[in-house]
Amino acid sequence: MILLIIYFVFILGLISLFKKYKILSSHNGSNHQKFVNDSVSLSGGIFIFFPFLFIISFDFNFIFMTSVSLIFLLGLLSDLSYLNHPKLRLFLQLTILIFFVFNLKLEVFPTRINFIDNNFQNTYLSYFFTVFCLLILINGSNFIDGLNGLLLGYIILILFFLINLELQNLVEIDTKYFYQFIILLIFILILNYFNLLFLGDNGSYLISFIVGYILIVIYNKTFSISPYFIILLLWYPCFENLFSIIRKKIYNSNPLSADNKHLHHYIYLFVKTKFNLSKLFANNLTSVLINLFNFTIFYIGSKYYTLTYVQLLLIVASITFYLLTYFILKIYFRSNLVN
Repeated sequence: MILLIIYFVFILGLISLFKKYKILSSHNGSNHQKFVNDSVSLSGGIFIFFPFLFIISFDFNFIFMTSVSLIFLLGLLSDLSYLNHPKLRLFLQLTILIFFVFNLKLEVFPTRINFIDNNFQNTYLSYFFTVFCLLILINGSNFIDGLNGLLLGYIILILFFLINLELQNLVEIDTKYFYQFIILLIFILILNYFNLLFLGDNGSYLISFIVGYILIVIYNKTFSISPYFIILLLWYPCFENLFSIIRKKIYNSNPLSADNKHLHHYIYLFVKTKFNLSKLFANNLTSVLINLFNFTIFYIGSKYYTLTYVQLLLIVASITFYLLTYFILKIYFRSNLVN
């Protein structure tokens, strides 16, 4: 605990230096800059990466450590504007994930859907499905990172429910380190809420990759939980990504290009204009409201985590609520613009 406190003080000192010398500063037009007035350092991932690398050096193999480092570095280069081309970033993500999944032989299997499981008797198809799932998760997590606390709060919720069900014991991380990692994330979350730092691409890639791996390991080590409980825990960033791709395809937009038409953006605009709030307060309140909904869904799901039909009902209910909210807000803003 003393080491954590020293590290927290160290983080605060580095944040001051980053702000003074504009290191990794968010730029106008970025995903984060739409919701705040000031330029903020995209350094959240840096403060998560090094202590996590210290933790996994005791328990994890070289392949995992290398993959975590590469996915973090990819996000860092993106934040430094060295990797601005979306297609190149996607290709590099795919390369890292294929290296990771095939070397560690990771499978999201069985899915309990006969059609998929019958085809996944071919191991390579199963591996590519795992790569696809991680790719959707990483990019979906990056989409929802625009609001303060939205992604970090969501990840902390997932880890909280894993601990509540004592599933963290299935992961090759000492429980003491697991708790310390969550405390670190909560500290970063507080700094994020106060607009002192953002996760950035380096942080969103890193944290979603770690959690995705943890959930795959947990599922593969126990058959007592429904695979759809794992899907429920990841439904929001994954559906955000898939829905964004479909939406952009319908309107002939580039699926890889960023825009401001995500659900969290509409909710933010509604909260800000309806209640005449400041950017920062509306930003934080929106992420809290979204994560309160997810907390409710996760709580119900955790009570029946072995029952597939309950998990499916919750996933369908979550997606339905998402779509209804999205289109209601879209119509609301369109009519207000006309009026």
